[in-house]
This record gives sequence, structure tokens and C-alpha cells, in this order.
Amino acid sequence: MRTHGIEEGRGQFIEGAWYIIADAARVGKRPVTVERFGRRLVLFRDERGALVAARARCPHRGADLGLGRVVDGTIECRYHGFRFASDGRCVAIPCEGRGATARGADDRLALTLYEVREHRGFVWLFWGERPAELPPVPWFDSLPPDERHAHTALMEWDVPFARAMEGMLDLHHAPFAHRPWVSGVGPLLDPYDVRVDGDLIHTVGVLRDDDGQPWDGRRGWKFELEARFPGTVRFSFGKLVVGMVGCAPIDAGRTAILGRYYLPVPGIGRLLARLGLMMEFRLVQSEDERMLASSEPRDADPEACRFVRADAGILAWHKMRRARLKAPREEERRRLPVAPG
Repeated sequence: MRTHGIEEGRGQFIEGAWYIIADAARVGKRPVTVERFGRRLVLFRDERGALVAARARCPHRGADLGLGRVVDGTIECRYHGFRFASDGRCVAIPCEGRGATARGADDRLALTLYEVREHRGFVWLFWGERPAELPPVPWFDSLPPDERHAHTALMEWDVPFARAMEGMLDLHHAPFAHRPWVSGVGPLLDPYDVRVDGDLIHTVGVLRDDDGQPWDGRRGWKFELEARFPGTVRFSFGKLVVGMVGCAPIDAGRTAILGRYYLPVPGIGRLLARLGLMMEFRLVQSEDERMLASSEPRDADPEACRFVRADAGILAWHKMRRARLKAPREEERRRLPVAPG
């Protein structure tokens, strides 16, 4: 077995964190290939039903293992029939005869595996060098306890990850970018509060008309966003709509976004959540992608922007990103040999 390390894609993506990379319901009896972090990954289930994530490239000749099948908990390459167990070992080489496997300690035919977990209906992947003790998979205790009244869907943006996260944490664009769909929402973001606790950015705000008066506690549209760095966000709009998104880089220029709506209405909650999320993706989020894709520079650069008070949540995220990307570079400098004096 080989496990991926920090050298793969070093410096491109934020390391040492869990990312939502797929809807676990999509991974059933057949393997599934997804592209994340600039490489193809294959997801399949072993004989116990546990998720396995590996580099999709077959070690033999490079074919996509996601085109194959799962046989007794092993994944079989469709090209030549080589099979690989959940621990990465090559356990069948048909052209070499029945019972042929990779020999001894030779792991050149072993899969490259990734740390993966299934939690609350999502596939979570840990990106970066595996620490001695993995951090817990992040979640939000304020979300509903199950997914009975929820629907999950995927969209892919032609936008770099940091730009996508700016969009997820942006409150005050709604009356302008989404004018046809949020008629009556005022442009003034007041009150607005941002709190940071560890890797959690908590923002609360009200969009309302600017009547020159302090907020009376009633008028306006209240938003609440909680972001667990780097790419998991819980949101609520008003009293009914609650949901979350999980963002992960597809590559340096694209982002995969798993969105979920919860609508706790007995009997029809799941259907309403599906309809709501469909409208959100097609009518609202498509405009967000358009605006973000048009932004210059293409990748987010805080130094190129002139932020205002309403961007405080985005600034908090960028501060965490800067610190996380800086840490591996400092560690690498410490490892460099020191020239004799």
C-alpha cells in the first residue's frame, strides 16, 4: 500500500484538512471516479461496505479504475482485470495465471490510498500529510440530526477554490447579483457581526433598506453563516431555509461544490428541499459563478482588492488561508541543510 503525501500538489491546495468530495449515496455497487486536487480519484466500497479512496490510475497501465467493477470488495480494472484490495494490494493478475499476485514487498502494483470517511451522507477526504492523530471530521451541531428532509446535489464552478469560498462567505451581493430572485431585500448590511473561534468563522447579518434608523429587530432579511475552514459552510436564511455546502478543488482553476438543503416539513420536506436546491443552483448560484469567473485576478488575491466592513468574513477566511499555506513553506525551510560556517 502507498499513501499519498504532502509532496503531491505541494503548495497548490490547503493541506491538513478534511474536504467534502462526493455524495456518499453515489458510491454504491459500482466504483465512481471524481477529479479532485488536480488528480482523478476512484471511490468504491469494500466487502464490509466501507468506503475506499485511491488514485484512479491503475498502477499496471494507467487505465481509469472507475471504469471497472467491484468484485468481492476488490476493485477490478476493466482493461486487463487486475484486482486491488481495500488495503491497496494487487491480489489478482489474470495474465500471470490463477492465484498470481504482486510478489513480496514489491509495491509497484499497489494502489495509492487516501484517508477517507463517510459522515452524514458525505464522502470526506483528508488532504495532506497524515498526522499521528487525524482531526475529527468537521460538522455543525445546529444542523438537523438526520437527512430525512434533505436533498444533496453537486455543481462544478469554473472558478478557483479561494474565489469560490469568497462567494460562499459574501452576504451583501444578494440584492444586486440576484435582484430578480430576492426582490425587496435591502442593500444595507446592518447589523453585521463576525466572530472567529479556532477554525470556525461565524457571521450574522441583516440586509435591509437604509432608512437612517437603527435596526428595530424585525425588518430585513437575516442571514447566518458558519464556515469551518477551509471549505465547509452552514447557512440559514430567515426561519425556514437551512443548509450547507462543502467545497473542494477539482484542480487549480475549478471547484466542486456539494450543496444540501434541509426543509423540515413532514411528508414533503425532501421534495421541497430538492426543488429549492434546484432553483438555488440554476437561478442563483449560476450568477455567483458568473460574477466570480469574471473577477480579476482569476485567483483570489486580497492585496488586489479594497475590502469594506461587509467583507469581514471573507477577510477572516483569507487570514486563515495565508497562515495555513505559509506553514508548509516554513517547515520546508527548517528542513534545508545549513551550510557550514
